Amino acid sequence: MIELSMANRAADLQRVLDDVEARLEAQPVSAKRMYAVRLALDELVSNVISYGYDDQAEHQIGLKIETGEPFAVTITDDAKAFNPLEDAPAPVLEGPVEDRPIGGLGLHILKQMGMKMDYRRDQNRNVLRVVFPPE
Repeated sequence: MIELSMANRAADLQRVLDDVEARLEAQPVSAKRMYAVRLALDELVSNVISYGYDDQAEHQIGLKIETGEPFAVTITDDAKAFNPLEDAPAPVLEGPVEDRPIGGLGLHILKQMGMKMDYRRDQNRNVLRVVFPPE
């Protein structure tokens, strides 16, 4: 298991993505799964950083990566309550990309990749667990 904490800053996200990748390289994790983990973390944590907070204060975002089977990532934050499985807009998949509204496409892609997600609100914290498909 890998556990990390990061500030709600884009620069900290890049550092954590690189750290996670280095830690996963030391384990029997395929390049395909490593790509999927990086994509999921980048998408989901970027959304927390960009849209989750109404202030400029530093907040901590927790990450837990379970490297067994099922392989899973849990993201915990104290951002405003937001269940991406119910509250995110449905993606617009038709028409030119530049004409589509922003929102929902990242979650759609993760689901299309076979990831299963579970959300709960626990003690004023969002807890999103992403389970990756078996390889």
